[in-house]
Amino acid sequence: MAESAVSFLLNHLSTWLQDERQLLGGLERDIDYIQREMGHMRDFLRVADAKEESNPNLKEWVRQVREISYDVQDVLDDYILRFTHRGTNGLGGLIKKCYASIKDLKARHQIASDIQVINNRLEDASKSQQRYREMYAVMDQGSGPTLSKNEWHDGRGEALFLEEADVVGIEEPKKQLLEWIWSMDNGLEVISVVGMGGLGKTTLVKKIYDDESVKRHFSRHVWIVASDYTDVKHLLANLIKKLVWKTKESPPQELEDMSADEMREFIYEFLQQKNYIIVLDDVWDISRWEAIRFALPKRGVHGCIIITTRFKSISNAACSETNHVYTLEPLSLEESKELFYKKAFPRNPCPPYLKEFAQSILRRCEGLPLAIVVIGGLLATKNNRAEEWELFNRSLGHELEGGDLHRLSKLLSLSYYDLPYYLKYCFLYLSIFPEGDLLEKEKIIRLWIAEGFIQEKPDKTMEEVADGYLNELLSRSLIQVADKAVDGRPRTFRIHDLLRNYIASKSREQNIVAIYGGGNMQWPNKIRRV
Repeated sequence: MAESAVSFLLNHLSTWLQDERQLLGGLERDIDYIQREMGHMRDFLRVADAKEESNPNLKEWVRQVREISYDVQDVLDDYILRFTHRGTNGLGGLIKKCYASIKDLKARHQIASDIQVINNRLEDASKSQQRYREMYAVMDQGSGPTLSKNEWHDGRGEALFLEEADVVGIEEPKKQLLEWIWSMDNGLEVISVVGMGGLGKTTLVKKIYDDESVKRHFSRHVWIVASDYTDVKHLLANLIKKLVWKTKESPPQELEDMSADEMREFIYEFLQQKNYIIVLDDVWDISRWEAIRFALPKRGVHGCIIITTRFKSISNAACSETNHVYTLEPLSLEESKELFYKKAFPRNPCPPYLKEFAQSILRRCEGLPLAIVVIGGLLATKNNRAEEWELFNRSLGHELEGGDLHRLSKLLSLSYYDLPYYLKYCFLYLSIFPEGDLLEKEKIIRLWIAEGFIQEKPDKTMEEVADGYLNELLSRSLIQVADKAVDGRPRTFRIHDLLRNYIASKSREQNIVAIYGGGNMQWPNKIRRV
């Protein structure tokens, strides 16, 4: 997130320097220094953001850089407020101008002093950056890895081993997917399952993949977790290995030396005249689908590809010819209750004195199966003690931040960390809306523009750019449409309660928004928004 803060600052600095350079006077060199040093830091922050959780010193450095970028924004805002209001006429105007010039001298001195303090802090941060850069052997800017999806344990592994008895509400989705599979003619069928993290996409598709009728029908079965592969060649090579392993053959000896196109050609020839099913689980990047799309023959085969993704844009692109996109919905209240009771009370029914707490917790899970399974399993260890349940229900948000639900928090964090920097600000800012509120489209757009979160783009109004940001969050399954206007366009949105809890904690941690919840809450040293 520090990378987002710095990128946000650099974007505004570039625009500001173009428009206001004539007002800088003797501050121009200092501002140029800030822009240059922040630019050097931004690329390394991509490494730091991935490493900071395991290194407290690095985490503190990231926090310092973030606060420096915030303070620079504040100084620039103060400068703009003081020195961009000109235009006086007549004697009265001349007197005001003379009075203002005296005030300007004091203001310029104060702002120059503030900038010098920031530059000193920036110089110290730059020295620390060099130490960390050497520590992680990052020799070139931007060469470090970004946060990898598979560095986070997100529960997908457990989904592959769930028993049928542990799964609830899967009958209708499974029936629909099987109907699509059996209705296919010779050729290539592409099916995608889309929805937010934790809805059970992997679990559903695994039940299809393991179905006895599917096993009998297809002679080749391959399961690929697309997010495990760092590049296209790695994905294609492992697909080849899994295909030939099923036939007890050996992969080509020159596999590692083959180009991506040569690998695609090998797959194309290998699958000719065969019937097969391939699952691409957890697709985050359209390039993962494009990597194998042209390696799959469409004639002389009986092939089925099933994709799971959180991105509507990916699911629509992959299924543009078949239109077989299944949007997985949350469990109903009854299904949620059934699954929760299985996990929280594995041997006995729910005691009457715990039913109110159970209902409250289920409302906040909002039909998210993984959340229900994790929370239910955790509460099963509380030995049905009412005081333990009451405390957990009251502190659910805290548990997501770093308590027993940290695993669930990591699953939610995957979508956040995958956002581009300009969307991270916009998404975290949605935490200002109270729990359960509908988010009005026009209100969100106006607030984003007023806060300066929207980047100008040629031939587009700020409102059109902000509307595109909302559509991208919608495509990533981070928000859902709650209501539409007469013309079919979204009018209000909603955000899952647990996801809102997560972004509220991140907003507080990143000092984007401080939310007052009553009581004796501890405020941060510096508050940017309340």
